[in-house]
Amino acid sequence: MTPVLYGSIKPGKLKQLCLTSALALLQIYNCSSCTTFKMTSQLLVTFGALADVQYADCEDRPAHYNPLLCRYYREALDHVDSAFCEWEREGSVNFVLQLGDIIDGLNRNDASSHIAMKRTLARFEKYANIPTFHTVGNHELYNFSRKELTGFFWESLSHLDVSEHILAPPDVPTCLTSPLYYTFSPVKGIKCISLDCFEVSVIGYEPSHPRYVQAAEILYSHHGHYDFDGWDCDHFLHGRNKRFQAQNGAASEEQLDWLDKELQDSDTNGEKVILFGHVALCPGSVDDSCLLWNYQEVMDVFHRHSSVVLYLCGHAHKSGYAVDSHGVHYLVLAGIIETSPLEQAFMTLSVYEDKIEVIGYGREHSRTLFLRPATVAPVEAEEIELSAEDITSTLSTLSVKVVV
Repeated sequence: MTPVLYGSIKPGKLKQLCLTSALALLQIYNCSSCTTFKMTSQLLVTFGALADVQYADCEDRPAHYNPLLCRYYREALDHVDSAFCEWEREGSVNFVLQLGDIIDGLNRNDASSHIAMKRTLARFEKYANIPTFHTVGNHELYNFSRKELTGFFWESLSHLDVSEHILAPPDVPTCLTSPLYYTFSPVKGIKCISLDCFEVSVIGYEPSHPRYVQAAEILYSHHGHYDFDGWDCDHFLHGRNKRFQAQNGAASEEQLDWLDKELQDSDTNGEKVILFGHVALCPGSVDDSCLLWNYQEVMDVFHRHSSVVLYLCGHAHKSGYAVDSHGVHYLVLAGIIETSPLEQAFMTLSVYEDKIEVIGYGREHSRTLFLRPATVAPVEAEEIELSAEDITSTLSTLSVKVVV
């Protein structure tokens, strides 16, 4: 079927808006039940996702950024058990994405970092039949060097039911950094890519490291000083400049080049690519303070490739969602650390040829993410950002007619 779109939209942006608005119409009006749209839906894979466990063996306390929120440190691992019990009950979950901040920075204060990490990873490893793939968060890097953290994650995978041939760490020189980005292919036609959102940052490195020096100069240019503690403050930053804090970071040029090649391979092979990292990429899905420093550069890489369908992250501690002008979806997960023991915070995602069905538990939302056709090439145009609210507002000036 061929979509034909009409409306009072500026010509320069019509090509960008038409596909995104069509997808939005399907989601907003739940057209999955409408006989006008007859889509072939073959299930490809089902997986689970959770974020910001931040386990520590300490008493509950208010969140530092909002005293009205409570952090449930010891109960965090019970949430992990709750999620896996549901995934085992469902019986269809192939793997789990852990979106960073698996332990809290408080562990560093009482020298319990290693104990906390081993205890937390053991809880995931208990469910070896549903392997967990990890991405790096800022709190891990408050506790460990990048080299130590790489060792923890890869050792944990060795205890799980994971075939070595599905994993593909990058072939890059280790003299500069220990790479925490990698790919894996759980089933034919699906590639998952973990991004390292802190490869350029002031955490996880010694101050003399080239990546630290690079990050320090970026932060200095926005804060006007080299005070580490003062870098995690946005009082004097405005708009999207609030992202330039020590709790965030950037992907290196080397990582972006690697990502571009991985996505090109997926385009050629007809794969759907699901990416995950700790820090958010799409404005509108989170507060500006939780965005990657070079989020636009990463999104620009996404937009060169039709294989990209979804990016998942945590970091913001509350749920968020956006779809960009190229039809790429962005999901932000709520933080387990600030989820009451009486609630839940995880999701199950089922990937089909034409959509992703998201089942949210507790603080997470359920939704259907309709995917752009693989044959539609990204358009070259000025980038615009659309949240769910923005899309809804376009519906008054845009009509969609589907010709079968």
